[in-house]
Amino acid sequence: MAENISYEDAVRELQDIVNKLGQGNVTLDESLKLYTRGIELSKLCDDKLKEVEQKFSVIDPATGEEKEEEVK
Repeated sequence: MAENISYEDAVRELQDIVNKLGQGNVTLDESLKLYTRGIELSKLCDDKLKEVEQKFSVIDPATGEEKEEEVK
């Protein structure tokens, strides 16, 4: 899934999905679609957070410059 959506937009859409499912007034088919989309958005958010975490791990906090080796 190479969807071009910002983290913030993905979180907002995910919150909307949770609200709709929580209200309980959607059909079973729609619930399944919303759930599937929610899983996609959750993975997208997780991937974006990991990407940012990776970038932070290569910046030396003392100098603000990239480190030679990545810290895990």
